[in-house]
Amino acid sequence: MTFRIKNLTFENVMLAPMAGVTDAPFRSMVRRFGNELVFSEMVLAESLVRGHDKTTRMADRTERDAPFAVQIVGRDPAVMADAAVIAEKQGAFVDINMGCPVPKIVKAGEGSALMEDEDRAERIVRAVSDAVRCPVTVKFRLGVDDERRNYVDFGKRMRDAGASALILHARTRRQMYSGSADEKAFALLKEAVDVPVVANGDIRTAADAARVFEQSGADAVMVGRGALGKPWALAEVAGRNPMPGGATADFVLDHLKALENYYGHKAIFIARKHIAWYSLGKRGGAAFREKINTEDDPAAVKEMIGSFFGTDDG
Repeated sequence: MTFRIKNLTFENVMLAPMAGVTDAPFRSMVRRFGNELVFSEMVLAESLVRGHDKTTRMADRTERDAPFAVQIVGRDPAVMADAAVIAEKQGAFVDINMGCPVPKIVKAGEGSALMEDEDRAERIVRAVSDAVRCPVTVKFRLGVDDERRNYVDFGKRMRDAGASALILHARTRRQMYSGSADEKAFALLKEAVDVPVVANGDIRTAADAARVFEQSGADAVMVGRGALGKPWALAEVAGRNPMPGGATADFVLDHLKALENYYGHKAIFIARKHIAWYSLGKRGGAAFREKINTEDDPAAVKEMIGSFFGTDDG
């Protein structure tokens, strides 16, 4: 199934932006299973505008990254607009992060802190929308906590300021990533606005997505942590089942190779978390993860991957 944002059509399942996860190598693994919309890691707008090498690379679109969105975070409307222009030139559209609950981001007045500063949030969206022609989405939460749930009014203001679609992570900032997402919130937001609403939070299976679509009328769903160790999760949520037996040795080794091509000698350390996620739920996984997390030799790691994933029966 598809839906439209502005004049563009997308599949109604998409990959959430996740810091330290949705880099180019991970997105390339997701791309093996479909052409759903994928997001970059969260990019600091100020660093992007200043031309910081690492940040600029995070916002780069690879040859296969289409459709692709760059998520930017910041609090200065002018800087956010400049960052959006850079992202658009990469062939991406722009998502504005107003939901990150990490204390460092909140203390800087960015991310979910903007839900407490709605005037500034509105100025940011207006500035970004005026600066680019591509779709502009805003990702936000229910509010600070259960006593301060302002997501409906906040969503209306972001829509009025020029947001082409709204992405709701149905948790409060206080919840961080714990507890359960409040799926009832998706319907309330959908009823209040006339732009597409994307539902995010605890959507891991096709049944989860079907329930949210039926109960809320949401236009699309976003898969986040359910894709950790499962780059094929979007395909599963969309009703396909391309990897019924889980990760194979060849698949994990391909991901490691993509990381090596992208990060060089640092890849073996960055790969540890991905390899660990791939091993979850497999027999002997705990012992395997303990060994992987202390092994620095790439050849040894590859041999361990081949042995573990090649012989495990799930």
